[in-house]
Amino acid sequence: MLKTTLLSLLAVVAIALLLFVVVIGRERTWEIVAGKPDRGSYDFAEARRSPTSNDALACSEGLCAEADFTIPAFEDAPEAVIERFAQRLLTIDPLARRLDDRDDPSRARFVTYSPVMRFPDTIDLAAQKLPDGRTGVMAYARAHLGKDDLGKNRERLEALFAGS
Repeated sequence: MLKTTLLSLLAVVAIALLLFVVVIGRERTWEIVAGKPDRGSYDFAEARRSPTSNDALACSEGLCAEADFTIPAFEDAPEAVIERFAQRLLTIDPLARRLDDRDDPSRARFVTYSPVMRFPDTIDLAAQKLPDGRTGVMAYARAHLGKDDLGKNRERLEALFAGS
């Protein structure tokens, strides 16, 4: 009798949670649980990485220590490079939304979500002139929930810079 009552109670709680997620929405549910996904701009100068394997860092040669992969340098101005990759990200990732206020045209910040569960991740982009006159790029993608993103943030950055 007690076992049946507990199972019934668990079923009611599970259904209530499911209805909550359906009514509120997956993205809003994670916001209620874990806070807003916008954690502010990433400081590339400090370059503090996540202590768990749920982030990815990519940079042009000489801009970052311990990058997961290298991004080529570009001939365009930093503002043009950021705008190109911002537009590309919005095109290849329908769940991406720009977060920054565009005050600094050489930087951009986005939130994106996993397709099914809508786990929030952020992507920071920054560009700067290199000593040779070309523009170098830095990109950091990080998950806000969990300890392992199964390589998804690296995949996002690789897709963003593929063919660059």
